This record gives sequence, structure tokens and C-alpha cells, in this order.
Amino acid sequence: MTDKRLENMQEMAKRFSENGSVDQLTMRKIDALAMSAKKEDMTAARIQLLRKREHISQGVLATVLNMSSESVQKWEQGKTKPQGAALRLLNIIDKKGITAVI
Repeated sequence: MTDKRLENMQEMAKRFSENGSVDQLTMRKIDALAMSAKKEDMTAARIQLLRKREHISQGVLATVLNMSSESVQKWEQGKTKPQGAALRLLNIIDKKGITAVI
């Protein structure tokens, strides 16, 4: 899942690159930015693994994300999926650890 605006801008940059308005180095930077901005889905198992890897409870994770414990519980049960800011923060925690958001 990515922001549609970023995908549209990347496509526009590709068209500019094809006609020579954007050089290859700039195009590589734009592609790298678009790739890094792509959000990965957080599955129930992945959230649970992330939480266990960081040695934190559902309550602590909920507090860090400014969510309820019930929300984290539902994510881990697969009843719902995190969205918006919670999903972004989970991706940051997954890549950089819990200390990156505290």
C-alpha cells in the first residue's frame, strides 16, 4: 500500500526521464524514495513477533502507539488491521526498534 500521490509523481518523473528532462541519478533517487515510502502490511503474526522481539506487552505497545490494548489484541487476533499513523509507527518499530518512537 502506498500513497497514490507518490506513485503518480514517480510515474510523472519517469515520463520526464524518458524525454530527457530528468537525469538518471535524479530518477534513481526518486525511485529509492518511492520504494522506502511503501508501507508493508502488518499481519497478525508479524505484529505479535515484533512485540515479542521488543519484549513488550500489548499494553505497552498500545501506549506507544496511542491506541487501546483492545486494538492491539484485535490486530494480533487478525480481526482488524492497523491503519494510518499506527501502521506507520509499527513499520518504524519493525525497522528501527521501539526506541525509535519513544
